[in-house]
Amino acid sequence: MQRPALLLLALFLLGALLYPLARVVALGAGPGFFEVLADPYYWGRLLWSLEYGLVSAAAVLVLAVPLAYGLGYAFPGRAAWVALAGVPFVLPTLVVAAGFLALVGPRGLLGINLVGTPLVLVWASVFYNLGFAARILHGLLARAGQELEAAARTLGAGPFRAFLRVTLPVLSPGLLAAGGLTFIYTFASFGVPLLLGGYRYATLEVEIYRLLAFELDFPRASALVLWQVAVLAATSLGYLWAGRRIAGGLAVGEPKALPPKGRWLLAGALWGGLLLLLLPLFALFAASLAAPEGFGLGNYRRLLAPEASYFAPSLTQALSNTLRFSFAALLLALPAGLFYALAARGGGVLVEVLGLLPLFVSPVSLGVGYLLAYPGLRASAFLLVLAYATLGYPLLARALVPALRGISEELLGAAATLGAGPWRRLVRVELPLVRPALLAGSALALGSAIGEFGATLLLVRPEWATLTVAIYERLGKPGLANYGEAMAMSVVLALVSGVLFFAFARGAELG
Repeated sequence: MQRPALLLLALFLLGALLYPLARVVALGAGPGFFEVLADPYYWGRLLWSLEYGLVSAAAVLVLAVPLAYGLGYAFPGRAAWVALAGVPFVLPTLVVAAGFLALVGPRGLLGINLVGTPLVLVWASVFYNLGFAARILHGLLARAGQELEAAARTLGAGPFRAFLRVTLPVLSPGLLAAGGLTFIYTFASFGVPLLLGGYRYATLEVEIYRLLAFELDFPRASALVLWQVAVLAATSLGYLWAGRRIAGGLAVGEPKALPPKGRWLLAGALWGGLLLLLLPLFALFAASLAAPEGFGLGNYRRLLAPEASYFAPSLTQALSNTLRFSFAALLLALPAGLFYALAARGGGVLVEVLGLLPLFVSPVSLGVGYLLAYPGLRASAFLLVLAYATLGYPLLARALVPALRGISEELLGAAATLGAGPWRRLVRVELPLVRPALLAGSALALGSAIGEFGATLLLVRPEWATLTVAIYERLGKPGLANYGEAMAMSVVLALVSGVLFFAFARGAELG
């Protein structure tokens, strides 16, 4: 079963990723590559992107370690805290950017404008990744770290020495995995730097988009894509290695008891921190209700009005396009993710790397490749759906791989003894057993498609405008009405993404 699955995955990747990327490489290796090498401006974009990713990863880890310790103890509302802390990780990037605009933008509720500063960019990265990182580290602590640290303390080691000599080695794979994932998402981020950073703090991804959208400079844009792919490939390999080391360590452990006073002090600290973390979402909701005609539902009413589509895509049009394209992409991502999971179950590192190739290429870079490789399909929405599926199937597969590896070989052998061939075993035995993981992975892939922005901005046509494009167009237009509608549409996008994610992932196990 592994060999046919690997062959099918390779054929999918050949058309959906490798050929478009080869066109980018061929164009970027020409004169544009040497122009970029000789230009200090582009070196500055690369250095800033690296600095942004590294500083964000460090900030997330510094905050995640104490949170991981706190989760090791029982406190009121602990289960709800864990669930809410993971919400930012599944939100579309444009929703996060709109939330920070509502909080610390020119019209922000706090009355300070941090747009165009590195502080708001790092803050947004912490918002995205903190809950996920804390969950990874808590899983490792719950599995072995706290018990080993207690044993070291019993043998006379002080708190600092016990942490440095015992706990830190246990946490090191989790620190590498959480830090690596934060770096990957931050280094190649597009929506947040585009809206909050400005040209001074533009990442390589934003610069690639600017070269294509405003200068039609494919050679230099392709050269920057090569830079980005090289950095993401190296980081993703490190993340993959760390992920193998923490296999089975993501489950939330059984909490320890505390005295009543300690329980409430811990609850106050953790819940207070979570409310501060989610403050941009509260600001977004408040801004969506601040209409020019007064506080209320005016922004939402205008979105539903027929004339709303005259200057920008209407809510109904954008919502319909988003759902159609996202579910079509899910239908394509399901077989691709399944092929990858089946091939990676018994394969080595090279097989896993092959399936994770889309993580090495950013959405904007993928859009560049499609424009170069398939000019005849630019009038078709298929390229948009293909981009969504290509970017989403690794998320689906990463939930499936641990579940498939957990199926007993004796069970599969018994099915084979009874006459079931490979495909029948897959349909009748394996898929029912991994159904929770399949639902969880589908939720991740669907959420990725619903909130995708980089490739969409390059490949979309006016009649295909999605919610992300409709929000971006309104934010680019002057006036309180357009700003209020963008905030209201961001709330709708967040609700759609959240409802569909939790509907799919309800009762499922994230791999």
